[in-house]
Amino acid sequence: MEIKTSPFWWEFKDWETRPRSAPEIPEKLDAAIIGAGFSGLNTALVLARAGLKVAVFEAGAFGEGASSRNGGMVGPSFHKLGVLGLRQQFGEAVANEILRESVGFVDHIESFLASENIDADFKRRGRFLGARSPAAYNQYARMLETLKSSCGVSGHMVPKAEQGAETGSSLYHGGVVFDRDGGLNPAKYLAGLAKRVIDAGAAILPFSPVSEINRTRFGFSLSCNGKTIQVAKVAICTNGYTGAQFGALRRRVLPLRSAIIATEELPETLMERLMPRQRMYGDSRRMVAYYRPSPDGKRILFGSRATSLKEQPSANAHALRRMMLEVFPDLSATKITHVWSGLVAYSFDHSPHIGQINGLYYAMGYCGSGVSRASYFGQKLGHKMLDQHQEGRTAFDALPFPTRPLYTGNPWFMPAIIRWHSLLDSFKL
Repeated sequence: MEIKTSPFWWEFKDWETRPRSAPEIPEKLDAAIIGAGFSGLNTALVLARAGLKVAVFEAGAFGEGASSRNGGMVGPSFHKLGVLGLRQQFGEAVANEILRESVGFVDHIESFLASENIDADFKRRGRFLGARSPAAYNQYARMLETLKSSCGVSGHMVPKAEQGAETGSSLYHGGVVFDRDGGLNPAKYLAGLAKRVIDAGAAILPFSPVSEINRTRFGFSLSCNGKTIQVAKVAICTNGYTGAQFGALRRRVLPLRSAIIATEELPETLMERLMPRQRMYGDSRRMVAYYRPSPDGKRILFGSRATSLKEQPSANAHALRRMMLEVFPDLSATKITHVWSGLVAYSFDHSPHIGQINGLYYAMGYCGSGVSRASYFGQKLGHKMLDQHQEGRTAFDALPFPTRPLYTGNPWFMPAIIRWHSLLDSFKL
């Protein structure tokens, strides 16, 4: 079977109606948003509905970045750094405020989809994280108790003897369930969001790369496709696709490639055995395995870090299939129909960031959990650009956005780190 290298998510009819070509670029704008993903479109929606003249600039084809290539998993996304890590970096008061705000990310996106009448196959069925060792299980238990006391997270531990109710895998030593997490089709969400942005009066400009930004007396001038555009305010929402022309921000994020495979349709009885509750899934390995049923419950989508910073579909498909069979040996005869990848962006402190730098607004650094974070941060950024301080406030506002000496935005060292993490995972360390 020939494996498709485009995302499984794109295979719905309305995807073909997305913006395909740029209308005439206006000479003057109240606000320019660079990057037409979840962050940029949510920012643009807030600004356009406030009456501003807004355009969203996208370097390539609309919707072909990470916002339509991710796993579509929606959660608070606070457990990457861990509660103790948050407290060590930012102090207990700030850490607890971040945690409490993060718990509301899923409520935010659920409410937004409902109020905007966007059908994105959103389902809130929780997330199961499998512990690959008894030590990992105990670590999950401590984390859950700390989260419950810090921010009221809803979840429960699942001992190994009872994990058959959660997963058909025998790999794990139990795990933890976060009850309020969910999943959606990210491409459906992006397409619906783009329609709301256009209906609000904003322009979406695919194939319109911004090559240069300069300060002017009245704001900024942008260079795009040989034209100069005068803009009062600019937001950079490029995340893993932040180019060299945005050097100050590029130096603060580490672009990493994340890849996903999709299986062929599976028998209903097999899906019921492997994923009894149709949750989102992950586990305790360093290589960040994440997997889930397709929205119709007929396939398994399995993702992790890609084998290289470059696009290598064949190598990614091979590596991901091997990881999937470690979790579900029953799939040894199952065919893979799709493999694709996209760029996510990590920050050096493992936290997302929002604010201003050199007069430019930004929201980025979602650390591989961008569906809920980018949606929430995008709307908050729009309110900040409107000088609506209360509506735009977040617990992340005061966090410094660090870089490292000599780092220019090229994470050449990450493949070696990924190989090291993979080695440690093989020993379950």
